[in-house]
Amino acid sequence: MGAASVLTDPDELDLHSWDALSHGRIHPAHPIVPVQPLCVCTPASTAEVQAVVDVANRDRVPLVPYGGGSGLMGAAVSLTPGIVVDLRRMNAVLDIDADSFTVRVQAGAVLEALDTELQRTGLMLGHDPWTLPVATVGGAVSTNSLGYRGGKYGSMGNQVLGVEAVLPQGQVCRTRGVAKSSTGINLNHLFIGGEGCFGILTEATLRVFPVPEARTLHAVRFPSFDRGFDAVRAFFAAGLRPVLLDYGDEAEDPGGPSVLYLGFEGKAEVVAAEEAVALKACLERQGERLDPDRAQRFWRERHASARRFAANRRERRRPGESGVHQDWVHVALPASRVLAFRKEAIAMAAERGVRFRESGLWTGPELFSLRLSREGGEGARAELGDAVSALLRAVHRFGGSVEYCHGVGLKLAPLMDREHGDTLEAMRSLKRCLDPNGIMNPGKLGL
Repeated sequence: MGAASVLTDPDELDLHSWDALSHGRIHPAHPIVPVQPLCVCTPASTAEVQAVVDVANRDRVPLVPYGGGSGLMGAAVSLTPGIVVDLRRMNAVLDIDADSFTVRVQAGAVLEALDTELQRTGLMLGHDPWTLPVATVGGAVSTNSLGYRGGKYGSMGNQVLGVEAVLPQGQVCRTRGVAKSSTGINLNHLFIGGEGCFGILTEATLRVFPVPEARTLHAVRFPSFDRGFDAVRAFFAAGLRPVLLDYGDEAEDPGGPSVLYLGFEGKAEVVAAEEAVALKACLERQGERLDPDRAQRFWRERHASARRFAANRRERRRPGESGVHQDWVHVALPASRVLAFRKEAIAMAAERGVRFRESGLWTGPELFSLRLSREGGEGARAELGDAVSALLRAVHRFGGSVEYCHGVGLKLAPLMDREHGDTLEAMRSLKRCLDPNGIMNPGKLGL
């Protein structure tokens, strides 16, 4: 690879040993202690990735794939001395097929840069997470992440048509970048949500979409969470797919009013029709339209937190100075059980002395999020962690899944037995088959 492509500077090693998992979200009884990598490799081609994997597999050296480093679950944390494979030099847009609405791109391309390139041809990326200015294609695929436009275009995994990846023993896996095939199991799903445990993604063929002719944005206040939730269910029952649906408590009062940020985009006539149906459903449920500038400001500022993270990447691993510990929970539930789960979550937080700060929906009625906090020292952080664990166990009782957006990494790995039951052993068997030396991102996904 050349000496310039192998980094050993201590500052670079330290920076690459961690991702965006914040200190306050780690239970003190289950500490996560990163170690310095042996080196950071920055390959410029699939052949160079293959060469690194060959060496690592031969000598049984752990590999940690690394993209934008913006993951929130610790999937890019180094747990044992190994090689971090930083893919950001592999950032080329290889082919834009405007007639087929597809793009073939290397895994290290930053999402915002890819979208900028697509916009020059009248196309856009359907995936629009808060981390758009930082996250890479490979990282977004590896966590099957969700973005603001997910209600209309789906998660990142929904947009993957084909992949190229280097498997743990050095073979290159390529799948056909077509919309549908019926020729066996879909091997794309080894890498969609696989967090680099089954191989290193090097390229992806993605669906892309026409730049919309029109977009409309609204902010609507409801007198209670239940009223707004009923409106959201009505949208989806009517076949609407908003490009923006961000709904939640307006203030830190679970019994108070809630605000919905709602948007549609596409052909002007279609947008107008969808907007009319949605606003009618809101007004029928006591929704009150707010100043349009509020929705416009929300849309403009949706990536601001990622730019702050990029400016100070190490901030999240330090203990907070305020003495307030916070954690976020993002769970998928049957829509019929969301309100019951929210009610139980409020009661569980009160019983445990943990503050229920806010709750809401993102992109659809089944995807529910909440934020909890606890003030104090390490004991308070432990109490917050215990409350989060209890809530996540309750999710399974309600027939749900413990994460819909950010992946598993290290933070949720202890819950994977409960999440998957006997099928987790099937995943582990597949891991052992493909990665007999256990080199590929060890310790992640509960594998």
